[in-house]
Amino acid sequence: MNTIEKYNRLEELKKLVIQKKRLMVEDVVEYFNVSYPTARRYIQEVLTDNRDLKKIRNGIGLVSDIRESEIYFEEKLNINIEAKKSIAKKCASLILEGETIIIDSGSTCYFFAQEIYHKNLKVVSTDIKISMELIDNKNISVYTIGGEIRKGYYSIGGEIAKENIKNFFVNTAIMSADAVDLERGITNADVFEVPVKKELRKCSERLILIVDSSKFNCNSFYHIMPLSNIDIIITDSNIDKDIQKKIKEEKNIELIIV
Repeated sequence: MNTIEKYNRLEELKKLVIQKKRLMVEDVVEYFNVSYPTARRYIQEVLTDNRDLKKIRNGIGLVSDIRESEIYFEEKLNINIEAKKSIAKKCASLILEGETIIIDSGSTCYFFAQEIYHKNLKVVSTDIKISMELIDNKNISVYTIGGEIRKGYYSIGGEIAKENIKNFFVNTAIMSADAVDLERGITNADVFEVPVKKELRKCSERLILIVDSSKFNCNSFYHIMPLSNIDIIITDSNIDKDIQKKIKEEKNIELIIV
C-alpha cells in the first residue's frame, strides 16, 4: 500500500468513528478487510494526530463518548468466545493434580473453571458463578471468600473480601483483567474488585494472567499492579507482535500464545 492509499484509509477510519461514535477492532477488520494486527495498527496511527479520538478497550471512540462502565457478565461470555476458551484450556493444562489455586472473577476465568473439572484440586473462588460451576464436582474442594457480591458480575469484593482472602495461600492464582498496558500495568474499570485482585500476588507462589488480546494496549480507571508482578501471561494469537516482543524481552515475563 502506498502512502496516499494509507492516508485515505486513515481518514476514512476517522470519519467512521465520528459517524458511529465508536468502533471495535472487529468492525475495522470487516470494513477494510484486513487482519487484526493491521486493524489495531490503523487505530493506533489514527489516534496519533487526532485529539478528539481516544483508545477504548478493543477499539476506538470519540473522547466525548468514552464509557468507563463494564458490560455485564452474561454479555462478556459472548465476546471473543473461542479465544477465551482456548486461553482457558491452555491455562488448565498448566495446573497439576493436587494443586491449590485461587480463581479470579470474569468470563475467561469462568471458562477456565470449566476446563479443570476433571482434576483433583483445592480451589478458592472470588466469584459466585465459578463456585457454582465447581460445587458439584467430587474431586474439587471449593472455598469461597466472604464479602459483598457485585450484582450483574457475580464477583466477591470490597474490604471484607480483601481481609478474607488473606487467610489463604495457594500454589497458583489465576487472574483476569479489564485492561493491560505495558507501562501502567493491569487496570480495572470498577474499584469493587481491585482490593481482592491486589492480594492475588501476595497469596500465591505463581500468578498467571489470562486475557484475550483485545485487553492489551488499553487502560481502565483503577490501577491494580505492575506487569512485573505476573509470572505467566496467556493470550491469543491476535496480540500485536511489538507487544509480544516487549513482554518477553523488556518485561521478562513468560508469554504463552494460543
